[in-house]
Formats: sequence, structure tokens, C-alpha cells
Amino acid sequence: METLFAPTLCLHIACGLAAVAAGLAPILSRKGSRLHRLSGRLFVGLMGVMLAAAWVMTALHFNAYFTALSATASLGLFSGVRVLRRKRPDLDPGQRARPLDWAVTLAVVAIGAWVLVLLLSGDSDAPRAPAIALVWGAFLVGGWDLWRFSRPADWPFTPDLWTYEHLMKMLGAYGAVLSAFSGNFLTALPAPWSQLWPTFLFQPMAMIWIAVLVLRRRRRAWSPA
Repeated sequence: METLFAPTLCLHIACGLAAVAAGLAPILSRKGSRLHRLSGRLFVGLMGVMLAAAWVMTALHFNAYFTALSATASLGLFSGVRVLRRKRPDLDPGQRARPLDWAVTLAVVAIGAWVLVLLLSGDSDAPRAPAIALVWGAFLVGGWDLWRFSRPADWPFTPDLWTYEHLMKMLGAYGAVLSAFSGNFLTALPAPWSQLWPTFLFQPMAMIWIAVLVLRRRRRAWSPA
């Protein structure tokens, strides 16, 4: 197993570092632009390889914190991409959640519940505060998605909801990889803050960003033609 773990770790670190850098472009570029789409695909590809390597390492050497981190980042990335296929579930039943969406979401929620039990029962020596924060993130995203899957056109559905979901989930995925990067390399910050600060930064940023988008759309709707 050690012969497999070492090269997988190298691949994981390389893709993670590249994703930290590449993830800035879709955040800073104009949404819908060619740069945004291309850089977003690059970020998703790097994150996908990094997370696949993370799950291999988790299978080889289990760690509750990294399992929670991998689960939360995987769901954020997966759901943030898949929601682009579900823009108008109210008009097109073909854009509603597929069995794959249900299976991945339920699996991540189950993994989060298992990790939470390990943490609360003292069966894990992982750092509790960051790990519980990650599990909470998985529950929030997973619970929201399960509601949207079961009631695709009900409250709080709007035609622009997919935009807000995409923004929130992709920022969450970027925050997760930045959390791992900070925890390993920004050692001047005390634990657990070296791992938690991306969560405290990107979650409020996403909510403020969404609020600005909502206000702009309402202002355009209210303005005379």
C-alpha cells in the first residue's frame, strides 16, 4: 500500500496547488465569459483528480478530518457542476435530478454522519473543530440538494436559482481546497484557524455576492423598459 500511497499523495498535492492558483480565474473573471468557462473547466478537472487521489489515500489510511474534507469538497464540486444541467426544472423534467445526483448526495451525507459519530464518540484523534465544520458544510449542501431534488419547482425556486447555487457551491469547493492548502503550508497561523479561515471568508462572500445579484436583478425588473 505504501508504494501506491506515495505517488498518489504527490499527485494530490500537485493538483491541489494548481487548483488553488487556477481557482482564482473563474472567481475574478466575468461570469459567462470564455475565460470563465475555460478556467472553470480547468479548476474542475484539477479538483476532480485531486479528490480522486484523496479518496484513494483515505481508503489506504483513514483519517476522519480528511474524509470530511474530501466529502464536503466532492459534494460542492459535483453539485456545483451538475446544477448547470438543472437550470429550469420547472419547465423541463429532463433537467431534474438524476439517480446519480441522489446517489452521490446521499452517500456524502451518510459519510458525514459517520464521521460526526466518530468525532463525538472520541473514536478519532482528528481536529474536532475543523472536522465538525466540514461535516456541517456537507449536511447543509446535502440537505439543500435533497430538498431541491424532491421539490424542484417549489420554494424557494426562481429562474435564477441555479446561478446562486453554482456560485455558492463552487466557492465552497474552492474554500475547501484552500483550507487544506492553508492548514499544511500557512503554519504561521495557529490551529485550527489555519484551516477554518477560508470557511469564514468564502461563505459570507458567497452570501453577499448572491445578495448583490438578487438586488441587481430586482432593480432591472423594476426599472421601466
